[in-house]
Amino acid sequence: MDGRQRLIDDAQEMLRRLEAKTITPAPGQMRLPSSAYVDPDLFELEKRNLFRRVPLMLAASCELRAAGDYKTMEIAGIPLLLVRGKDGQVRTFLNACTHRGSKLARDCGRSTRFTCPYHAWSFGLDGGLIGVAAREVFGDVDAEASHLVTFPTTERAGLVWAILDPAAPPAFDVFLAGFDTLLQGFSFEKWHYFESRHLKGANWKLAFDAHLDFYHLPVLHRETFGAKISNLAEYFYYGPHQRLGLVTQADHVLEQDDLPSLAGRPQEEWPLDTLLFGEWIIFPNVSINCFYKGGRGVIISQILPGAAVGESVTVQIFLHEQPPEGQQIADAREMSDFLGHVVGEEDLPMSLAQQQVFASGLLPEVQFGRNEGGIQHFHHWLERFVDAPAGAPLEGIMAGGRAGKVVGPAGFEPAT
Repeated sequence: MDGRQRLIDDAQEMLRRLEAKTITPAPGQMRLPSSAYVDPDLFELEKRNLFRRVPLMLAASCELRAAGDYKTMEIAGIPLLLVRGKDGQVRTFLNACTHRGSKLARDCGRSTRFTCPYHAWSFGLDGGLIGVAAREVFGDVDAEASHLVTFPTTERAGLVWAILDPAAPPAFDVFLAGFDTLLQGFSFEKWHYFESRHLKGANWKLAFDAHLDFYHLPVLHRETFGAKISNLAEYFYYGPHQRLGLVTQADHVLEQDDLPSLAGRPQEEWPLDTLLFGEWIIFPNVSINCFYKGGRGVIISQILPGAAVGESVTVQIFLHEQPPEGQQIADAREMSDFLGHVVGEEDLPMSLAQQQVFASGLLPEVQFGRNEGGIQHFHHWLERFVDAPAGAPLEGIMAGGRAGKVVGPAGFEPAT
């Protein structure tokens, strides 16, 4: 099935849900030990068995538009350097000089080479060693062995993905399971980077859970945008990935898409913008949402684990289909400020409060209802990866998963 036909099929199902004002419930409820959010040993397993095993969406291609454009970041304790080479290819390196481990770059920018601030060893955009300070007294250097540590990297759907294991096979097709084909409808490679912000929060799963349900929208966000929308989400699953559609009786708040307008029109006339409705969830830690203030835009939210189990960073990346001009610039910044407020002042304080409760050990478990199927889906797949033994091939882990499963490995129990 091609990408457009899958989008059409999902839109047809969403139209039925909008008409009936119902959702497809999960097969059952689920309980999860609250220790999942506070256990430091489990946190270490997540970093090793998940964040160093699966392809991670690290950047939008337009953040690295020209040769020499680079971006630094840290994920699960690993400092990364992303750079577009002279050949147009984006590469992901360990942000570390192979002499003594000093970080080569900070923040983001453009450069023709990377020179270590400690001893001035220099590396090209392809990661190759191109200069050793005082080579005549340092001695012989094996240039090949001194190449920057390189991670498997690809560009799909205008997004940059990497596996944080230099020895991992590049099993991107297996993991993405065609999800990138659907995301290609956005054509993000043609979009434009606007700005980013970093927001500190609680455990990364607590922070990410809020992206996986609409149940809380009219309650937690009633003062900002939630008062006039429903709390019903329809979930569509693609392997470990998913998207959410809002079953609402009111006008869209952040989206211009009008799914009901598709009814009665020939499918070949259904606009792609409308077919891309809803929130896109890239497992394990990325959310993409559309908005239409300051022009058509998206917010890409990356939820990154922090230094300790109770810490995380939400990175908000704002892209626009066309560069905002004139009044659009102020409108675009107003939207990014608004979304920063919603997450930073409403969602994340809530997750920090939950973190405190779970750390007490006095609330032994949490419950996920049949209307929270997306969260169940996420935690099912999360545990599959975390429990998979070291060295288990990605193909085997993916093949063992089943969308919508409620009762998973140890720790998952159906609620009675």
